[in-house]
Amino acid sequence: MQASRECSARRVCPLVLTALAEGESPPATKATVDQVGSVAPVGSIANASATSGNESATEQEGRIRNAVQTAISMQTANAKTSEEVLALTEKNFDALNIVNVVTALHRLAVINKVQRANRDRLLRDPRFEQLVESIVANSKELSPRGAADVLWSFATLQHWPSMLLSPVLTSVAGHLKESAFEAQHLSTMMWALARLECKPVRLLEQIEEQAILLLGEMNAQNCANLAWGFAKLQYQPEQLLPPLTAYLTTSDVLAKAKPVEVADTAFALGMLGKRGAYDELLATLAARASPEGILSKFSSRQLVILIWAFARLGATDGMPAGLMDQWVSTLRAAHETTPLLVRDANNLERSLMALGLDASWIKRSEMLNTWSDLAEGRGQLQKREYTDEELSAAFEAIDTDGSGDIDMSELQTAIRAINPEMDDATVKKMLTFGDEDGDCEVSLDEFKKIMRGGRLEGAKSS
Repeated sequence: MQASRECSARRVCPLVLTALAEGESPPATKATVDQVGSVAPVGSIANASATSGNESATEQEGRIRNAVQTAISMQTANAKTSEEVLALTEKNFDALNIVNVVTALHRLAVINKVQRANRDRLLRDPRFEQLVESIVANSKELSPRGAADVLWSFATLQHWPSMLLSPVLTSVAGHLKESAFEAQHLSTMMWALARLECKPVRLLEQIEEQAILLLGEMNAQNCANLAWGFAKLQYQPEQLLPPLTAYLTTSDVLAKAKPVEVADTAFALGMLGKRGAYDELLATLAARASPEGILSKFSSRQLVILIWAFARLGATDGMPAGLMDQWVSTLRAAHETTPLLVRDANNLERSLMALGLDASWIKRSEMLNTWSDLAEGRGQLQKREYTDEELSAAFEAIDTDGSGDIDMSELQTAIRAINPEMDDATVKKMLTFGDEDGDCEVSLDEFKKIMRGGRLEGAKSS
């Protein structure tokens, strides 16, 4: 594909075009398939290349070129690795049209969404850069779906070359002017723009206007992506929120919503909504995240987002009785096994405190897991820093007799609350690891040193 719309059409398939020039029937199947690759859909190309007595050589050439481009897209969509995609586009570059390029970028994004370790290598590959340059040079040919796909691909790759900004957004603006985007395209673009941290305000206004007209065509994913995108970009869609809320509340769109869609919608309401304005919708979201719904499928982060949104909007009164406690207990069990990421733990702690609920277990579980990992030689010092007050509170919760020292029995009780399978030998190893003065107990000062400096100088090896 060259830098203009004239993509060197007469190099699409040399053997075919030579035959046409000599007045012969094109060697349709073999030549075209060999040009594209050995696994091209032979039948479809053969049909497209069949000679018609009423066609000119130019018309035949055009049909064959279209067949080649269709075959390239089909092979690209079925490629399993980045190298397969790049090799295919490199071999047939002069035959590519804009759809082929968009398809290649989309497939590369899908592959590297899973195989993230190879992403940086992909982004440095000259063949990938060539595809980017093709989008820039031929952006006027992007269809509405193509423009949305390009944004999705680069958002998924978390890569936004500056050279793409003007041509791609110009394409988006043109299609918005013609009201050419479908509902799913608008939501895809909003999600992608937010992921790319790109905030073209005038375009966001137009997306909002057109989304209102297309709400009836949106599913739960479309609505969640649309709302999440506006929220992440801190753009207040004042005209969209009321009809979007009514649509989600009165239709059955959320009846089959996935956890990520529930969480993303709750996040958007938490960021954009006002207290009391969306209680009915929040109650609908809560029902989806109940034991009768699909609570067991929610990740810890998704539950943290739900709790944060309900706390921020003061909407817990409208929740089913006991549901907040179920969310918290589910999170607590998960956190005690696999600690939350620091950001999520901090968010959850602030939310629980705002709701007047106990949040001390969050840091206490982290500290005990850190202590256990250090004693076993499995981990490094925890990534977050604790204040004296936090360390003292956790210590006092473990030191149940208030003696000022944690003994073997107290440590067993505390650690088995988060890991019932922990054996005595491991608990003893923890105590020995933290016991600097050899009295078989861990004082507050020793506990602080464990959390702040790892192994103590005077501690014995187990």
